[in-house]
Amino acid sequence: MDDEKPRTEDEHEQEELYELQEEEETSQRRQRLNADFLLDKVIPDEIDWRDLVRRHPMLSVGVAAGLGFLIGRSKGATIVAGASAAVSAAVMRQLSDVLDGEVFEF
Repeated sequence: MDDEKPRTEDEHEQEELYELQEEEETSQRRQRLNADFLLDKVIPDEIDWRDLVRRHPMLSVGVAAGLGFLIGRSKGATIVAGASAAVSAAVMRQLSDVLDGEVFEF
């Protein structure tokens, strides 16, 4: 005999929430793996960049900051234009969602 009681709505909602959290964590892991993948493609195979970062963390941060500064100086206007275009597109998308909703229907 099964002594299990039927699940309530709250239990179903908690289970769905747990599944969504797992999916989000998996997505974050994929993004980290993508960064590793990109670095592995950019940096030559002879250089073990993970070991270098592990042994010299402050130097690694300094080099990354220096490269970021140089890239920002040379391509800063392009980066700012791309970032502002992405932000304005996101804002317009959210505004259109709000204006199309029931909030402003008369």
